[in-house]
Amino acid sequence: MSLLSVEGLTVQHPGARQAAVRDVSLAVERGEVLGLIGESGSGKSTLLKAWLGLIAPTSGVVRWGGEDLSTLSNLRDRRRLIQPVFQDPSAALDPRRSIAESLAEPFEIHRRPVTTAGLERLLADVQLPADCLPKLPRALSAGQRQRVAIARALALEPEVLLLDEPVSALDVSVQAQVLALLRQLRATRGLTLVLVSHDLHVVRALATKLAVMFAGRVVERGALASVSTSPLHPYTRSLFGGDVIPALDRPVGAEPGCAFRHRCPFATDACAVTPRLSEAPHAAACVMVK
Repeated sequence: MSLLSVEGLTVQHPGARQAAVRDVSLAVERGEVLGLIGESGSGKSTLLKAWLGLIAPTSGVVRWGGEDLSTLSNLRDRRRLIQPVFQDPSAALDPRRSIAESLAEPFEIHRRPVTTAGLERLLADVQLPADCLPKLPRALSAGQRQRVAIARALALEPEVLLLDEPVSALDVSVQAQVLALLRQLRATRGLTLVLVSHDLHVVRALATKLAVMFAGRVVERGALASVSTSPLHPYTRSLFGGDVIPALDRPVGAEPGCAFRHRCPFATDACAVTPRLSEAPHAAACVMVK
């Protein structure tokens, strides 16, 4: 049974011309690191918000451990098992509160006991000294603040971390340190990770499986090694021709068919019909892929 999954997920924001996520089915197994890649506006962050329960799908099902998120009576308790880490630590850290107060907040919300020793252990887990506890976030470097945000996400012993561009605001050397920390935490805590990133170096450093999104759909998915060395979809091939995923260069309409066909050098009339992913371990939604 998959730890996280969506089935036929569509999310249409009010007033939007097209859905942010369109008919996506995707599963994350326990212990995996799923890398979600694709240009800005492809639906990656919306998918994370659906798994967090922050947005309701227009259609389709969001599941945790096989259970439909919309039917869970203990949603508040279950939310502690899946925690986000954002690009900007300020999303998790109040600039007016000390590091100790920020780390203690999840315990207080869930009515769990909190001690100074417990907060010091959390900092030690992310390789920060205990003397950070009384400081305000502005007294720490960007890399240290992101480590605190990770520690806060770990406070309630989650099973899953949803990482939305977690190192994109950091210097390259600091990125490498934080990625090494995430690999260590995955090993020691048995975590499952979902990683959104525009940087393919970051994805290669952490992911075990990739899902490639374009215009709200998953156009390719498979093991990291397979997708990165033998990409099937023309869009994926264009991504792995460089290191940074490009920004969307033209509006994409809501009409049926492969949304990438307007940019694809191999497009034919057959691409006017929306292709679907097969059940193969490495699959692409492309009429050229059999």
